[in-house]
Amino acid sequence: MKRIFKTFIFLIIFVLVFTYREEIVKTVVKTYMQYETINLPDSNVYSDDFNFELVKRTEDFHVKSYQHMLNIIYTVLDNGANEFSFYCDSSYENCLKDFEVLSQNQVLLSTINNMVAPYNSYSKIYFKFNSYGQITMNIDKLYSDDEINLIENKINEFISSNIKDDMNVTQKIKLFHDYLINNSVYDKDRAQAIENGTDISISSSHKATGPLIDGISLCSGYSDAMKIYLDKLKVSNYKVSNANHIWNLVNVDNKWLHLDLTWDDPVTSTGQNLLLHKFFLIDTDTLLNLDPNGHSFNTDYYPELKNQG
Repeated sequence: MKRIFKTFIFLIIFVLVFTYREEIVKTVVKTYMQYETINLPDSNVYSDDFNFELVKRTEDFHVKSYQHMLNIIYTVLDNGANEFSFYCDSSYENCLKDFEVLSQNQVLLSTINNMVAPYNSYSKIYFKFNSYGQITMNIDKLYSDDEINLIENKINEFISSNIKDDMNVTQKIKLFHDYLINNSVYDKDRAQAIENGTDISISSSHKATGPLIDGISLCSGYSDAMKIYLDKLKVSNYKVSNANHIWNLVNVDNKWLHLDLTWDDPVTSTGQNLLLHKFFLIDTDTLLNLDPNGHSFNTDYYPELKNQG
């Protein structure tokens, strides 16, 4: 009788386990994940390690809110990792739903990418997530190791030949601003092809190698080159963009100022290569007075500029 009873109990347990196996596995996995310590590998040498109003570095990789999710994505990107997994915290009930929406918001992801060290920024980013609350990022980097070596050698050579200890930050930025413009031209043909949807160029004008190595650049090439340089100066900065343009934002003496090398290197009807300073470290009021359409931006994505014109 006891043997029959034990067998009966065993069968009931087996049926229950089999019936609710997915829920049981989820519970076990989620419980394990809540207590698992997740450590991101040490940042590579290119990490900015800056904090901004939109996103900040974090050491907690159990997502507890939407803002926390943004912070994790920024931290992983700026860290330089190629792949990383993190988890939804049990306290965040809408985690996966929110993440699914965020993963399709290319404008916001691109904005976060603007705040990352260019060498660690992505050309493509992929997300995978499962019902257990695990989220995995896979990152294809924009710059190859060979490109990084070329850029590093060029900028380090510029710094050693031109930058003096007694210079202030504005002077250091102006020297590099002028150097880039004097040694490159705007890639107007490729810009037109991009606008027409016919771009098949293999040119690197969209990267820092454009103005630094090839002498030709789009706005993204100018802004990347400047950001890499500013990062070396340890000056807090990031890139501001809209659907058609991108430029730099720099914190000088606790003021956020705009810096647009593209518009300081205008295309002329005569082909003359001009160097201007109209868009050199100017405030938002000045920027929008000069060009309210080409430099429009979403202040929700750039909170540092909300209280400016």
